[in-house]
Amino acid sequence: MIASLNKKVSVIVPNYNYGRYIKKRIRSILRQTYPIYELIVLDDNSMDGSAELIKNLVLDLKLKNPELNIKFVPSEKNSGKAMSQWKKGWEMATGDYIWIAEADDLCRRDFLAEVMKGFDDPEVVLSYTESEIINSWGVVLAPNFRWSRDKEKTGHYNSNYTKDGFREIEEIMAIRCTIPNVSAVVIKKEKKFLKYLEEALKFSQVGDWYFYAKVLENGKISYNRKALNKFRIHEGSKTEKSKKDSRHYEEILELHEYFKKNYQIDKKVSERIEAEEARVRAKHGIIEVK
Repeated sequence: MIASLNKKVSVIVPNYNYGRYIKKRIRSILRQTYPIYELIVLDDNSMDGSAELIKNLVLDLKLKNPELNIKFVPSEKNSGKAMSQWKKGWEMATGDYIWIAEADDLCRRDFLAEVMKGFDDPEVVLSYTESEIINSWGVVLAPNFRWSRDKEKTGHYNSNYTKDGFREIEEIMAIRCTIPNVSAVVIKKEKKFLKYLEEALKFSQVGDWYFYAKVLENGKISYNRKALNKFRIHEGSKTEKSKKDSRHYEEILELHEYFKKNYQIDKKVSERIEAEEARVRAKHGIIEVK
């Protein structure tokens, strides 16, 4: 833990219409037992008045935390993509590590202290913890996300681990996005990773999955099985959900092809990829056209 304390962590909080959550979210960040280096709050032209709320909140925070670099940057026009805000924050950040803490999520006080332990291994480029799932009102829906990421019950997440990034992709991340929530992640800030964010913008549904995989080509991943992040899931409209489901499936196929071409995917994992595609089709009622 002592070695980790020397690392400067920039916290990026992207907000869009989450005014009802933003105060608790920022409080959960500032209450971390591990000191943060800077706080960058972004607003993507919210329609709920949260930009004005954040502006006043940040002014108050600057008075109470003069030693902390705090910025608030509102957008005049909505970007339409969450990852555009990730990229904007990444470009502004001056720390050595990036934590994208989404405005509607929460975390336990020791989240950052635990996740930063992963970087005591200098080859680690991405460290993350398990996530608890909560709903719009903060009610716990599930104590972790392991059941969803390891559907084949391989035991991949039974204990903490640090391993080569390529190996992680070839064993499990080539099948599905195994990092369900960016709020649970801290990433080493390297110049080339900004390029990966730019590339990820071509996706509307799986850009985060692509980004994590590209980052992992550059080093190791560290996983902490403690559910220290609180991932909030909201219920969307059925019409909008139907449109997203179709596009989501198309992008999954595109990424699966990318992994097959660029990584050493063995027969068992290939079979699991095919099974995952069939599962997604069945879940969304998509008819395969040959």
